[in-house]
Amino acid sequence: MKKQIQTLAALIAGVTIITPLSLCSCGKSEETTTSATTAATTTTTTEATTTTESTDATTEETKAIAEVTENPLIDPKNPLALDPYTGIQDMDPKNVGKRSIACTISNLEAATPSKGTAKADIIYEYETEGGQTRLLCLFPDISKVEVIGSFRSARVVAADLADGTNSILVHWGFDQTKFPAYFKEYNIDHIDMNEYDAGWLADTDGKIELNGNKFSWRDLHWKKEDKRVLQDCAVTNGEQVQRAIDFLGINTKTEEIPMVMNFVPDGTAPMKDAFDCKDLQVYFSEINKDAHFVYNDKDHCYYKSQYRDTPQTDDTTDEQLHFTNVFVLYTNIHDRHDGAGRLDFSLELGGQGYYVSNGKLVEINWIKPNPMDMIQITDKDGKPIEINAGKSYFCMVDIKERSKTSWMN
Repeated sequence: MKKQIQTLAALIAGVTIITPLSLCSCGKSEETTTSATTAATTTTTTEATTTTESTDATTEETKAIAEVTENPLIDPKNPLALDPYTGIQDMDPKNVGKRSIACTISNLEAATPSKGTAKADIIYEYETEGGQTRLLCLFPDISKVEVIGSFRSARVVAADLADGTNSILVHWGFDQTKFPAYFKEYNIDHIDMNEYDAGWLADTDGKIELNGNKFSWRDLHWKKEDKRVLQDCAVTNGEQVQRAIDFLGINTKTEEIPMVMNFVPDGTAPMKDAFDCKDLQVYFSEINKDAHFVYNDKDHCYYKSQYRDTPQTDDTTDEQLHFTNVFVLYTNIHDRHDGAGRLDFSLELGGQGYYVSNGKLVEINWIKPNPMDMIQITDKDGKPIEINAGKSYFCMVDIKERSKTSWMN
């Protein structure tokens, strides 16, 4: 897995330029003492050692700069940092080394369109009770999200997916039977916004002032204008998420964020033995049977629709959700038989699936041995494959429904 490489500007900022003048100008030029010869010898030795150490340091920094310059994902003239979740150089350098935020968002038809989803770098769609699906939206920089919702409760699968990228999980309630023990076992940082609800407020594009330990609210506009019920109106924004993080003392820094996939410049992923695929239909269940992705030749993205081919849009911008990469990952899903229809995912078993990008589809394998591991995409022989830089959508589908996935050119 490639490691994150900072921008050239950031590296140059930390380089000490060493010149002959700087090496020779330390101390006085003459010393009139009886041990002049010894002093001169010591000075010469010290300067030689300093020169060697400085040269070694300069060589290492030069190599680092060369590595950045040679990385095809990096433009040395671009002052922005490389986003490890997309492989695109569009991240604020101040956000480098910060953990991402993963939000559980409702995908009920009555709760669509959602807000803030168009700004997610990665979206996972997975099944919950009764065949209904839910979204886990990953944001590397939550401060850019004016408002996001509607939130729903967390399941173990959401915690598992969030933990793979060391993300802070933000949700509204949770599965009481398994989630508490799970997040304690794996020490998963999470924020239950249900505990910090300020009640019904008139949302003006997320411009809400909250005080104390209130970090979320119910969108009054959705209730009045869209006739949504209580559970379909829970929202927050980037500012309030940051306040909640500070309130709970959650550490947002991490030593290193690796690239979540083996990114290459868009359009250069080999996609060996590919099928033409400009129209992809993914079947999750009888309720969510038409996750539909249509390829756009102009921007090389797949645009998503659902619920009788209705464009899946962001309510804040009216933008239809679209992605450079679409993954269909088949996994073992089991009914817990607890009377509530809750499901258990066996992500640790990995599986097979499809990678779709640039009008092509290839068969893949995938692995995620434990919650702390990222999903790794490989070819059928288990070798890591290259992925086009850009946003990604993951469909986590029951292996029993594989035959119902279809595509065409």
